[in-house]
Amino acid sequence: MPTPDQYQHKPTLRVLDIVDALAKSKNGLTLSQLSDSMGCPKSTLTPILKTMTSRNYLVRDTESQVYNIGKQAFLIGSVYQDTNDVLSLIQDQMNQLSSDCDETCHFGILSGQSILYLLKVTAPKPIQLISSVGKKLPAYATALGKALLYDKSEAELNQLFPERFVPLTEYTIKNTHQLYKNIHQDEANGFTYEQEEITRHARCIARPLRMNGTIVAALSVSFLVFNDSKEHIAFLKDALTKSANLIEKLMNARGFPYQ
Repeated sequence: MPTPDQYQHKPTLRVLDIVDALAKSKNGLTLSQLSDSMGCPKSTLTPILKTMTSRNYLVRDTESQVYNIGKQAFLIGSVYQDTNDVLSLIQDQMNQLSSDCDETCHFGILSGQSILYLLKVTAPKPIQLISSVGKKLPAYATALGKALLYDKSEAELNQLFPERFVPLTEYTIKNTHQLYKNIHQDEANGFTYEQEEITRHARCIARPLRMNGTIVAALSVSFLVFNDSKEHIAFLKDALTKSANLIEKLMNARGFPYQ
């Protein structure tokens, strides 16, 4: 019997692979780089790239010949987000959380070894976080990622991360044993923490979000290390817990499409 993959349309798969490759690339890719990464001849990719560029799904820099995601692809993603009722409601709750705390909030899911940011609310503070909606970052280096990994055993973490962690700062956790201990340092309250492990001078507190007992997403608050008094952290934890509980109720009542 044919497998599901055998029914997939190869030219369409190439279009999707191009979008995936460019979405994962920080600075875009040339035709040669796309050809190498996809294992596809330049002659095959060229008409696809030209068509996608003419329709504004891609943009090409005339000097560097580098392709990037175009505005039409962004608009489609924005339309999906706007029409997804539960994400809009979560965004509203995050706006309130950020306003109450005067800090930046993130909402994301696990994607392989990484976290994928679905929502972000930025506070007007001089903190330059490298996170952004649609971006992926290593789960081991963020409080949000640790919250998403909360239910995994140390053996499962070893399977997920078979190689040593790439350090992002001098404070980045080095291996899965350290990661497991770090994740469960506050089991009584269920928070996970990150301190300058991915961004200098920044800290983060997160909570996992569950549907029917299973972690499907996580919510976090980021703040400057210079603003980490016991009183402020206690306030952040209380506000984060209240918002997390409301968002969990929303997801369980309305469903969540990213499971």
